[in-house]
Amino acid sequence: MTVPASLKISRLIKAPRARVFAAWITPADVQQWLRSETVEMLSAKIDARVGGEYVFILNRPEVGKTETRGTYREITPPSKLVFTWHGCCSPADEETLVTVDFADKNGATEVTITHERFLSQESCDQHKAGWTMCMDNMQKLLAK
Repeated sequence: MTVPASLKISRLIKAPRARVFAAWITPADVQQWLRSETVEMLSAKIDARVGGEYVFILNRPEVGKTETRGTYREITPPSKLVFTWHGCCSPADEETLVTVDFADKNGATEVTITHERFLSQESCDQHKAGWTMCMDNMQKLLAK
């Protein structure tokens, strides 16, 4: 039996930990950083509580409107978020798990994303590229 693929990336964001954490659960912020040059975020609805759901409507040029959704499993401000992830570059039957850890580092915040339970290495690789771009966007947003 093969083990599902997973990824881990870390990024230092030059902003206080509480602000970085808030950027993950504030719809207006998420719409600014959770996108790419070709993928537009049309709407973000977030019910930031354990058992609450989020729904993001994206416009992807190659497929049109798509939906990414999930459920929050753990919310520990300002240090940890855990949520399921379904949609956005994923096969229809793939539901993955995302853990985001936030750590103070010399006045900045180290964000570590662990994304696991991918059904294929290809899906894992696509998400790694996506998270890397999104962290670049977050760094720009919070540097303002």
